Amino acid sequence: MNYPIKTDSTFIGKIIFDETSEQTVDSDFGLPDYCPDILKILKCRIEPHIDSKNIIADRIEIEGTAVVRIIYVDAIKMAVRCTEQSFPYSISGNLKSAPDNAVIQTDIKVSYLNCRALSPRRLNIHGAFNVCVKVIDRCTVRAVNHIKGSDVQQKKRTIPYSRLDGLTTRQFSVTETLETGQNRPAVQAVIRSDAVITKGEYTPVLGKLMYKGELLVKLLYLTDLDNGKTDSMEYAIPFSQVIDLGGITDDSKLAVRADVMSQNITLRTEIGFDDPLPVFTAKISLTAFSYSPAEMTIISDCYSTMYNTKKETDDISLPQTLGTIRESITEKTNIDLTDNTASKVIDVWCETSAAVLSEKDGKHCICGKYNICLLARDSDDSIFCTERTVEYSHVISTPESAGKLTAFLDSSCISAGYRICSDKRIEVRAEIFVTGELYGSRTEKCITSLTSDENSPRANTSGTVVLYFADKGESVWDIAGHYCTSADKILSENDLENDVLTESRILMITG
Repeated sequence: MNYPIKTDSTFIGKIIFDETSEQTVDSDFGLPDYCPDILKILKCRIEPHIDSKNIIADRIEIEGTAVVRIIYVDAIKMAVRCTEQSFPYSISGNLKSAPDNAVIQTDIKVSYLNCRALSPRRLNIHGAFNVCVKVIDRCTVRAVNHIKGSDVQQKKRTIPYSRLDGLTTRQFSVTETLETGQNRPAVQAVIRSDAVITKGEYTPVLGKLMYKGELLVKLLYLTDLDNGKTDSMEYAIPFSQVIDLGGITDDSKLAVRADVMSQNITLRTEIGFDDPLPVFTAKISLTAFSYSPAEMTIISDCYSTMYNTKKETDDISLPQTLGTIRESITEKTNIDLTDNTASKVIDVWCETSAAVLSEKDGKHCICGKYNICLLARDSDDSIFCTERTVEYSHVISTPESAGKLTAFLDSSCISAGYRICSDKRIEVRAEIFVTGELYGSRTEKCITSLTSDENSPRANTSGTVVLYFADKGESVWDIAGHYCTSADKILSENDLENDVLTESRILMITG
C-alpha cells in the first residue's frame, strides 16, 4: 500500500545550462596606412567583448567581438604607438525547453595570446579565450512534508532558505564625452583604455529596482602624433537604471550583478574644435534577483509501527542568501628589473583574472591573481614593457553553520600606483575590488514515498514494557523504530529533551 503524501513547493534559482566555449583568434594582418612601422612589440592584449546575449525560445544566442590591441615602439620616432584589430565571434546553444524568465551570465577568461611581427608592417596573431555561459531559471522544487497514516512515524526537519521571487536582466549603453580640461593636452590617439564599475547601489522602489553605479575609466593616450608624447587621465562616470523585478518588496533581499560587456573610445571631430573629442561608450548588463526568507519542512526519515515498509529518498538542496561581498584588497609588489633600468615610468596597470572563494585552515578566503604591466623608459630613453603575475589571498568573515558556501565573484583593479625604489626596483601598489554574493546550502536527504507490505506485519508490542540499556550517543528515534513505538513517547516517559543521548542510561519503553 502506498501511503498518501502531502507536498510543499517553492521556487529557487537553478542553473539549467552551463557550458564553456573556446574561441580562437588566428590571423595575419597589416598595419593601417596611418600607423608608422613597428620597431618592437611592447604589449599584445586581447579584449573579448560581448555585444549581445539573448534567449530566443529554447536557443541561446551570443554575439561578441575580440579586440586585439598591440602596443609597440615605432621605427621612426621611437615612440609608443598602438594599433588594433577586431574579430567577431558568436556562440549558440540549445536548452531542453523554452524558459519563462531565465537570465544569462557570462564570464570570459583569456587563455593565451602570441603576437609577432612578420615585417615592420605585418603581424601574426595566435590566441584563444574561453566564454563560460550559464543560464539561470526560476524553477520549482517540491518536497514531501507529511505522510498520512496513523501507524506512520515521521522525523521532520525545517530548513531555512531563500525563496526566489523574481529575476531579470537588462542590457543598456552609457555614452559620455571625455573632456580633457583646459590645462591638459588633447587626446590625439588612444593607447590603452579600461573601464570598471567601482560603485553600485540599489534599492527597491514601488516594485522596481533602482540601480545607481559609477564607471571608472582610465586612459593612456598620445598628446602629439609626431613626437609620441603620452599622458593619462581618469574619469568617474555616474549612471543609473530602473528595471522591473517581479516579487520585489521593501523587505526583499537582493542580489545584483553589473558587468561591463564592452567598452570603446572613439575620437570625434566636430566643427569649431581643433582637436578631436574622445567619446566613451560602454554596454552594461544588469542582472538582478529578489529573494525572501522562508522555511521548508521535509521528512528525513519514517517508519510504520505496524508493517514493514519500503521508502524512497532523494536529495534536496535549498540555497540561502547570506549577504553581499564588497572587499577592497591592497597588495604591494616589488618588480625587480633584470634586463633594463628604469629612468621614467610611462604607465602601470593591472589585468585581473577571476577571483574564487576557497577554504584554508578553517577560514574562507578570496583567492585570485592579477598581472602587473609596467611601461617605462630605460637610462638610454628606450621604451620597454615588463609584466609580473601576482597571486593574492584575502580572509573574509562568513556566517557559522551556513552549510556549504559558494560565491559568484567579480574582481577588478581600480587603482595601480608605483614608487621608484631604484633604477632596478619599482614598487607597485594595486587595489583590487572584489564584489559578489555569498550563498549557503545544505544537501538533505528526504523521503519521497513510503510503501507498506500488509502481508508482513511487525511484531505487536502492545502492553509490553522493556528496559533498554542505551549507550551515550544513541538516537532515541532509532530505538523507537526498533521497538515499534514513537520517539515522542520514549522522550516523555523518560524525561528526555534531546534525540541523541548525552550519557549512558536505562530507558523504559512501553508498547
